[in-house]
Amino acid sequence: IEQIISVKSPLEGIEKAEVVSPLNYEIIDIRVKEGDIVQKDQVLAVLDSEELEKQIASEGNQIELSQLQLDEKLKSLQIEYDKALINIAELEKSYEQNKELLENDIITKEAFDKIENSLTEAKKGLESFSVSDGKITASSAELKSIQIQKQELDKKREDMEKIYIKSPIDGTVTRVNVNLGRYAKDTENEKSMFVVENLDKLQMKVSVSEYDIGKIKIGQEVEIFSDVAGDEKASGVVSRISPTAEQKDNNTMERVIPVVIDITEKPEALMAGVIATAKIKVNTAEDVFAVPSGALVMDENNQNKVFVLNDDNTIKSIAVETGLETDLETEVKNHELREGMKVVVNPDLSFTDGMIVKPNEE
Repeated sequence: IEQIISVKSPLEGIEKAEVVSPLNYEIIDIRVKEGDIVQKDQVLAVLDSEELEKQIASEGNQIELSQLQLDEKLKSLQIEYDKALINIAELEKSYEQNKELLENDIITKEAFDKIENSLTEAKKGLESFSVSDGKITASSAELKSIQIQKQELDKKREDMEKIYIKSPIDGTVTRVNVNLGRYAKDTENEKSMFVVENLDKLQMKVSVSEYDIGKIKIGQEVEIFSDVAGDEKASGVVSRISPTAEQKDNNTMERVIPVVIDITEKPEALMAGVIATAKIKVNTAEDVFAVPSGALVMDENNQNKVFVLNDDNTIKSIAVETGLETDLETEVKNHELREGMKVVVNPDLSFTDGMIVKPNEE
């Protein structure tokens, strides 16, 4: 007998990509349809690049203009700086001459102070210039401004490549949610532009109750059934168990644990997207005796027993140990048990050994 945990979920490709666009321009070309097999980096659609090209040209011109304006400003400041140096040199010469005249009492202290103040103010004026090795340089703010403009331009140039919507994986196009003339983000029901799946291998992502998860182990065999496959079944194996639980839904506090089942063998009719039932074999007992679960009764000593029917239509109780339990059957153990014995279903404590019964032959 086998202990089974049954769960349902859609079948899906083992690798799935929902393709979206970071840009929102008009779609001018769609190069695939549902069912097409595509390779990684294959172009699925093309967006209109006219507006982006205009932005790139405009920003390029703006950077060129900003650079020209900065160059002109630096050139003008260099002239002012050079004049300021000449002026300081002349003031320093005058300062030395007048210092000697002051020492000889030829000029007044007031006249000398005026010359000294002029020299001090001229030197202080040099501090307003940003200079390196005698050359005027742009300020950090001016350089940063142009750098930001260039970064924006580089981003726009990178966006030019993004007008080609490409598949990130090898696979089959399973959904096309766009139309010509619409914008990239104006998709059916706000879904992704395309869905690409690797359908060479299918999988199921199921949710197992917190009360059953202790029975689930990686490597357990699974049988998969679906209406589209009729009586044919697929085979699978538990490949991954999430380390964390999540809430089942908003209406209950019950927790469930995500479990992944890889499909190892499948009929041709089985396809991605359909709902399937997975029966996980969590335990198996072979070459054992089993009875319907309702055939067990517990006596006043908490001992499980079954009543068997003798040839003379009397019944006899046999104490049993129970083993593996399923929804319908329970494994029972006792050396008195024999294959083919008839057991009483749904007995009660009024039954006694040797009681004569009339079997319901139906």
